[in-house]
Amino acid sequence: MARALLGHVGMPNEHALAYEVMRLRQRVAELESELTKLRDHRTEVLDIELHRMAEVAEPVLA
Repeated sequence: MARALLGHVGMPNEHALAYEVMRLRQRVAELESELTKLRDHRTEVLDIELHRMAEVAEPVLA
């Protein structure tokens, strides 16, 4: 009856769980951002290497 009068405020563990979910979502966002940066860097390095190889390549039919 008291819950009906005062409103349900939840269990103490619900607050800890909500905090943990928020923290994990933030960590996932950080990791996704880092992954994007690493992929971009890898693409840049690959492009540089391919250009370098193309510059020193000899013609096949000489």
